[in-house]
Amino acid sequence: MTTAPVPLTFPFHDWSQELSPHHDRLREADAPVCPVVSEYTGDRLWLVTRYATAKRLLEDRRFSSTAAMAPGAPRQEPVELRAPGTTGDGVSVLREAGLRTVFTEGLGPRAARRHGKWLRDRADTLLRDLAECEGPVDLAADFAQPLAVAMTSRVLLGELSTEEAALLRDRTDLALQFCGATAEEQRGGLIDIHRFFTAHARRLADGPGDHLLKRLAEAPAENGPLGDAALSEIAALLLIAGFPTSSGFLCGALITLLRHPEAVGRLHRDPELIPDAVEELLRHTPLSTGAAKRMATEDADIDGVRIRRGEVAMVSLEAANHDPDAFDDPDSFRPERQGPGHLGFGHGPNFCPGNRLARCLIDAMVRAVARRPGLHLTVGPEEIRWHEGLFFRRPKAIPASW
Repeated sequence: MTTAPVPLTFPFHDWSQELSPHHDRLREADAPVCPVVSEYTGDRLWLVTRYATAKRLLEDRRFSSTAAMAPGAPRQEPVELRAPGTTGDGVSVLREAGLRTVFTEGLGPRAARRHGKWLRDRADTLLRDLAECEGPVDLAADFAQPLAVAMTSRVLLGELSTEEAALLRDRTDLALQFCGATAEEQRGGLIDIHRFFTAHARRLADGPGDHLLKRLAEAPAENGPLGDAALSEIAALLLIAGFPTSSGFLCGALITLLRHPEAVGRLHRDPELIPDAVEELLRHTPLSTGAAKRMATEDADIDGVRIRRGEVAMVSLEAANHDPDAFDDPDSFRPERQGPGHLGFGHGPNFCPGNRLARCLIDAMVRAVARRPGLHLTVGPEEIRWHEGLFFRRPKAIPASW
């Protein structure tokens, strides 16, 4: 008699740009949805790595993102992602206040047009100043992260001082990681973020600029103006959804570009290729080290696999974006690639509302790099060191020069 294989523990500790071979093995398994076990909680979870199955699950309204974040839900993370006394779910706070439309419009096409030129100018200025430096530069510390901070301040939260931005970056790194800190330390990071916005969200909302937190604070809510507690939760949502994702992805996309100088040369000669290159970066460059999670609100069959009510299914967007059944030669970076849409922003009801602004930010970075060909890594890609355990991949440094 044979015994069922022991489920793999998750996450797979692929902190760099190299995806774990476990993703390929699961994608090639007989079942399109495979059981895994959280390394940190022991919770049994389901993991999807195939593109077609991922799309079906993400568009299935029987699978809820909100329910997957509820207290006591099976989880991949070491701790529940909420400070004591908070919901940890700024989207639900917005929904209850009747501000979801204000939120999505504040991240939509008009916002991208409103901030697009400023982001392009900011990216170009940062890289121009670096080009004037002698010797190698660190594109992580001196380009990608300052650009992400600039976007977060101008577009999302309002004017953050250098010290405030550094504090929020450090506390976010502490809270959003799989390993490297104790559970108590991670909860402390979440508490510090909550305390910061309890003290400063109203000041940021009342400050200068045309940013999303201000728009939400000033918009008429169904139950009256937002209180400080609600505004604090919304500010935390904007921080966590905006800064670690944008800084991590910009770093990864920069490395992808510099590993393909011939592609940068084509973008320099033909800037009309840049929008397609942005989409290929979003497909090719991995960001999350975990997976997008959804809880089944009723028994559901996904491609022949029965998932019971209350169980949590997770979708590896990175694995799905490298599925050879969906993408020809998926591990190759092809700026001119045509084909199915990537899942970099998810899919279905929870498709990332900030996708327009994220594309605008990445476009600004790519244009700045393409405008100055010759930028290259000063170490081999395999020598780049990565922060271990973060939810969102980020290198410790990107040594480069012209």
